[in-house]
This record gives sequence, C-alpha cells and structure tokens, in this order.
Amino acid sequence: MLFKKIPLLLSCSLLLLTAKAQQQTDAKSSLLWEISGKGLQSPSWLYGTIHAICPQDHQFSPATLNALQQSKALYLEVNIDDIRETSRLREAVLMPEPYSFKALFAADDYVKLSAWFHDSLNIQLAQLDRLKPLVIYSLMIQKFFATTCEQPASTEAEFIKLAKAQQLPVKGLETVMDQLAIFDSIPDTEEAAMMLKTITDTAKSRDVYIKMMAAYKRGDIQALYNQIIETEDMLQYKDLLLDRRNRNWISIISSEAGKASTFFAVGAGHLGGNMGVIALLRKEGYTVKPVL
Repeated sequence: MLFKKIPLLLSCSLLLLTAKAQQQTDAKSSLLWEISGKGLQSPSWLYGTIHAICPQDHQFSPATLNALQQSKALYLEVNIDDIRETSRLREAVLMPEPYSFKALFAADDYVKLSAWFHDSLNIQLAQLDRLKPLVIYSLMIQKFFATTCEQPASTEAEFIKLAKAQQLPVKGLETVMDQLAIFDSIPDTEEAAMMLKTITDTAKSRDVYIKMMAAYKRGDIQALYNQIIETEDMLQYKDLLLDRRNRNWISIISSEAGKASTFFAVGAGHLGGNMGVIALLRKEGYTVKPVL
C-alpha cells in the first residue's frame, strides 16, 4: 500500500516545496481552462488538481465533466494507476549500503524527529533508515493532509475513475522516476533540514495547507499560487522543481492536443506565473481561456 501511495505523495511534496515564481498574469479564477487556436481542430482542456482533498469538498463542475466527455485521452502529471510505475519504486526508493538516514542529523535532532514520527504517525523512524529522504518526507506530508479529514481523496484518482468509465486511455506527462530524479538532485542534508523545519513549526505548516485548500475550493488560482509562494524553502531550486517541468510538459501537450481533444490535469500550482503552463502555452500561440 505504501508504494501505491508514493507517486501521489511525491507530487504533493513537489507542490508544497515549489519555489517562488513570477506573479500570475490572468486575474480570472478557474480550475478549468480551454486550449484552442494554433490550428487545433478541436479544443483541449487544462485542469488544476489538488493532490489531496476531503471527499465532501470534492465535486467536479458540469463544465469539467463535459470537457472530459469530449476528450479522447486523460493526461496526469504521473499515471498513478500504472502498476509498472509503482513497481519501479520498490528498488528506486532504497539507498545502497552503508547509507543511513539517521546519519543526516545531529543526535538531538534525530531524537526530535523520531518522537514526531512515533507520536504523529505511529511509525518507528529507525525502520525507514534505508529509504530516500523524499519518501520519508512524503509520509510526513500525509499528516497535514489529515488535518481536516482522515481519508483524503485525490482529484487525480477521481479523474482516473471517470476515464475508465469512458474507456479513455490514461497517460502521464512524466514518470515517477522523473520525479524521484528531481529530488535526487537536491542534497539529502537539505531535505533533512526541511523536515526539521516542518516539525518545528507544525502550526504554520498546517495553516499554510488549510489556506491552500480554501483557495482551491474557491477555484481561486491566484490565492492558491500566493500560498505556494509562501511555502518556499528552496529558491535556488526554482527551475528544477517548477519551470523545467512546465517546459517539458508543453511539447507533450502541444503534440497530443494536435492529434485530438485531450484533457490535461496537473497540480493547480503549475498553472500560474510567467513560466506556468498557461503562460507557456500562450507563448506558443495557443488561446488559453478560463471556463468560468
């Protein structure tokens, strides 16, 4: 079950650690955007997802359901329903001997982190000593998703259910291994420092998450984007965490939209900014407008 959840948790971690980007250029708020122009025979759609939301707060608009019904394929950041993706994680998340997660911390800090894992997650941190820091951090993030409900759902998982009902193919803009590679580029010691910061001020971390959720439920992309900016921990990794991924996605979106109407669902934090998906598509000559 842990490995099944990891692709989603990796995306959640990327969302919460996204570094500061330029201000969003579109004042209108919407989770659903129509992509047209530049010779497209039919429109495609871009949707901003949230990787964890309480089931009672989750409901797709009629326009969203209609857009998906008109689409010939569903693209997510990662196809979390692909068993090949999750199976690759079993070895990829383990570090080789003699690696030790514990060795990343001063003795007092490790005791503090171990106590938090035991008290908050009922997990013995020593049992995770060979795992990559990203995976351990992702487990921590679950705690904040559980602030408002015990069993959060994901919009990606709901889209997969709808796509299967329509017999639509489900694909990914990137792979789980791509996401792991992003964090492999960040020193383990810096990821360890992030974990300590998270548990040192849990009230602030929880408050940021609650505000992000409130903005998302209103469909307020600008407010959500501002909340992501406030979570910045790694300004020096802005290009790695955000811009580079957005640029990589544009060629895929352009290619697939040119073939047939396609529904692209990515984290809502990727929509805004001068290097966001909306702005990049417009720079390529597409018309991207909110479906209000």
